[in-house]
Amino acid sequence: MQFSSSKFSSFSGPFFTLLAGFILNIFPWGNSPWVPDFLLVVLAFWVLQAPEKINLLTAFILGLLMDIQTTQILGVHAIVYVCTCFMILYAQRRLSNTTLLGQTFIMLQVFLLANLIQLFILWVIGQGKEISLAYLFLPSLIEAFLWPLLKRLLSARFTFLNNNHN
Repeated sequence: MQFSSSKFSSFSGPFFTLLAGFILNIFPWGNSPWVPDFLLVVLAFWVLQAPEKINLLTAFILGLLMDIQTTQILGVHAIVYVCTCFMILYAQRRLSNTTLLGQTFIMLQVFLLANLIQLFILWVIGQGKEISLAYLFLPSLIEAFLWPLLKRLLSARFTFLNNNHN
C-alpha cells in the first residue's frame, strides 16, 4: 500500500481547518453579539464539500468539545451543530447548483436557524435571560458574510475538492 500526498491532503485539510475554527472560537472575544461561531462556518463548508469525510458524528463531537470549552451545559453546541449539518445535507443539491451569492442567502437562513435553536435551548434551560435579538441576527449575518470568503479560500487551497465537486 502506497501513501500519497493527496490522501494526506484530503484528511489534513478538514482536520486543520476545523482546528483553526475551534481555536478562533476559544479566543477571549467576550460575550458580544458580533462574535460569530467560526467553527460552525468551517464545519458547514466541510459538510457541504466533503460529506463522506465530515458527517453528523463529527459535528456532534465538535459540539461536545465546544460545550466543554465554553463550560456550557453539555449538548447545546452539539445539538446546534448536528441540526446545522442536517439542514446543509438536506439542502445540499440546492446549494451545489446555485451561485455563490445564492449559497450565501441559503446559508444565512441556515445560520439564522442555528442561532435560533441555540437561543431557544439557552432560554429553555434558563441561561438566556439577558439574550436579545442581536444575538440572533448579528452572528448570523457575520457568518453569512464569512461564507463566500471561506468557500473561495478553502476551495482554492484544497484542489481535491474541485476533482469531486463543483
